[in-house]
Amino acid sequence: MKNRPFRHRVEYGAYLTLKGFLRALPHPATRAVGRALGSLAHGIDRRHREVALRNMGLALPEIPEAERRRLVRECFRHFGAALCDAISSTRFDAVEICRRFTLEGWEHVEEAERQGRGVFMLTAHLGLWELVPPIVGLYRGPIDIVVRPADNPWLDRELRSLRERFGNGVVPKRGAARRMLEAIRAGGRVGLLIDQRVQEREGIAVPFFGRPALTSSILARVSLRTGAPVVPMTAYPEPEGRYRVVVRPPIFPPESEDDDEAVAALTRRYLEVAEEDIRAHPEMWLWMHRRWDERKRKDS
Repeated sequence: MKNRPFRHRVEYGAYLTLKGFLRALPHPATRAVGRALGSLAHGIDRRHREVALRNMGLALPEIPEAERRRLVRECFRHFGAALCDAISSTRFDAVEICRRFTLEGWEHVEEAERQGRGVFMLTAHLGLWELVPPIVGLYRGPIDIVVRPADNPWLDRELRSLRERFGNGVVPKRGAARRMLEAIRAGGRVGLLIDQRVQEREGIAVPFFGRPALTSSILARVSLRTGAPVVPMTAYPEPEGRYRVVVRPPIFPPESEDDDEAVAALTRRYLEVAEEDIRAHPEMWLWMHRRWDERKRKDS
């Protein structure tokens, strides 16, 4: 994907066309457009459709095959809707975006911040995760988000603009540990995603849906080193273009040394919370990612 300027320009042009079209529609209607695009993608993207079916079969073998196929189709539709919703939501100012959110369990954020050690906000590729940082930034103050930059520099600029709304910051995933430490030690907030596979040299194998899954250990190590709690939260779509953020109780690191056993135990706990939320909403998780594939090849 890198160093392909013509392809990048075409992708960026398509994005701007879609953005202009969506911004011309009422916001609630953009999800319907996204679901239609997701249905189209499900029909033509056989490779990722098969990855999703295989992953769901590994993680949820108790679900009949016909139901898994339905859930995978719904998953493509959800992610089409999530993409269009995120683009469309850039039209909202601070007042309007707050008006559209319902907050559940927000007292858990306040409990974590009372410790005065900084806070990690943890989510997964579930629901409308791009809408979590804006609401945190508006209600609690700026949050630094750890992300992998997009290969397309023009699209990466658009994504960065979306993520930096309302004073938030973006931290590139590569070499993020130092920036994370600095932000947490300053009493700040850092947002991360925990559910994607990493290279063997970058993570540890911990159970996820009962199967070993390579997972980054950075969050657990920094939490143990600083004492900063981790607050899981997820954003879900609601009717009429509204949203609901559900916040889980904070996960406090134990008063122990930063050893491999403690790191593995905390990382397992993070994935357990993500798994509980995914089981409750399987149609809203990114099954198209090769989460359990341990072969040394680039992630899908």
